[in-house]
Amino acid sequence: MKAKMIAALTGVLIAATARAAPLEEDAVYSNDWSPSYAQTLADEATAVIRSSGYRCDSVSSIRAWVFSPGFDVYCNGYRYGYELKDRGGRWTATLK
Repeated sequence: MKAKMIAALTGVLIAATARAAPLEEDAVYSNDWSPSYAQTLADEATAVIRSSGYRCDSVSSIRAWVFSPGFDVYCNGYRYGYELKDRGGRWTATLK
């Protein structure tokens, strides 16, 4: 019983401290964003991308759309590109 509780707690702690996907060293994002804000957006974008069944291990670029709610996100050294759209309050990711 005690071993199960420790294993469950360890899993929660690892999940809480794991970063969804780090910004790459030369990542491109808005000059108006702080690095911590850009990383927060990258974490959220990565969660949407992965929940859609796609891969994103590191974020190369994240850019907000100007005229509609959405983002262009590139991952893994610009190998994969995604469009993140707000569709009726639900964010979706599609491969570019």
